[in-house]
Amino acid sequence: MEYRYYRELKHNYLVFENRNEETSDERYQYRIMESGRIKSLVPCARRNINGEKFFYYEINSMQSIKDRFSATKMDHQQLQRLLSDIKELMDGLSEFLLGQEGIVFNAQSVFTDLATGEYKFLYCPFFDEKKSFSDFAMELLDIVDEGDQQATDLIYRLCEESANRGDFIYEVIESVTEVEEAELKADEYEDVKPSRQQPVFDDDFFEEDEIEDPPAEKESRLKKANKRLSGKLQLFFSLMFMFLVGAMVYIRMNYILSSEENILSIVVMVVSAITGTIALVGGFKEMKKEAPTKDASEKDDEDDFDEDYEEEDYFSDREDEGEDTARFTRSVQNETVSFPKRGMVSGETVVLDQEESQELALFSRNLDKTVRIPLQNLPVTIGKMEGCVDVMLSDPSVSRMHCRIEEKQGRVCIRDLGSTNGCFRNGLRLKVQEMVQIDEGDEIRIGRVCFDCR
Repeated sequence: MEYRYYRELKHNYLVFENRNEETSDERYQYRIMESGRIKSLVPCARRNINGEKFFYYEINSMQSIKDRFSATKMDHQQLQRLLSDIKELMDGLSEFLLGQEGIVFNAQSVFTDLATGEYKFLYCPFFDEKKSFSDFAMELLDIVDEGDQQATDLIYRLCEESANRGDFIYEVIESVTEVEEAELKADEYEDVKPSRQQPVFDDDFFEEDEIEDPPAEKESRLKKANKRLSGKLQLFFSLMFMFLVGAMVYIRMNYILSSEENILSIVVMVVSAITGTIALVGGFKEMKKEAPTKDASEKDDEDDFDEDYEEEDYFSDREDEGEDTARFTRSVQNETVSFPKRGMVSGETVVLDQEESQELALFSRNLDKTVRIPLQNLPVTIGKMEGCVDVMLSDPSVSRMHCRIEEKQGRVCIRDLGSTNGCFRNGLRLKVQEMVQIDEGDEIRIGRVCFDCR
């Protein structure tokens, strides 16, 4: 059955033409389809134009799952949501005594609402595509994220069950979901169940090795214990203790002291003298230790100065050899640049050897910052919905998923994904899902953002 895309001012439609004569059963199906009572179906309206019957499926703000998951693959949660929506769809159809025969199961005809994440399905009783649900499961295998182990296991199980059970879709999904729920419960039970191999100890029981401090903490404590005062500070303390000894001598010579005061003053003088002597000796030792460190740092500075001086000698030696220029080579896009030496003026202009890049890219020209979109690693999806596109353009005129650049028969092409403000090539607007070729020199406009292809 042929279909086409049609855009009105504020709506995008997928249009089917029904050339068959309606039967009583089909009339009932069409009424249910148009009523909107089954929420999982894409809204549809019948139109008679010049005696011909058309079905307009409104796909505003929707994308097919093939385009939606082209940039970022479907994860486990999204795959679960898809199967849950299919099961809900089957329940809705059975409520109105309808079968699954009219549902179109392929990756291009199953849509997802970008705003809500819900999945919508086409119901076409007259659609004659001979495609089974197992074929649809194989299509899902291509858009599921292989790095997500849960999603991979689920899709392989779906493919196996659909191949075994045929087109009993409800039974297939129910069987797959039941197996997954059983596995999740088993995993939760294993996490909660205590391991018999691991011995259980009381909280008050500790091994001797567990009480010991870690090596890093031991080392820090030893450093703190062996920490010494600087040499100058120790000399200062020695002077203070000597001053205290002098003060005690002055008091004993000029004042009459009692026996207790006499003993106390002698003790203070002895302790101060010993402590001052120790501080004096330690201060001189620390001063000697600090001196070699300073000499070493000065030596390093002198070595750096000598290296600079040798470099100057290197240039002077080159000048003595009579060379006109000192040649430096740097690799920037395969170009070699020659710089004149200091003190010399070159009268010629050097031609840079640079290979022109043959790779096409799109360059924006009406944004604050230039956006470059390379056209080598295709396909590339462009839009403003982060996480769903390869290139994000945060402009109000750009749709969530605006367009897609892909390769067809060795040529670079752009395709409009049903955007609101459209895509333009050299001023001509593309139709919905229309694919046109991009050549060098073309102007591509995405919404209001203009790009030059060069």
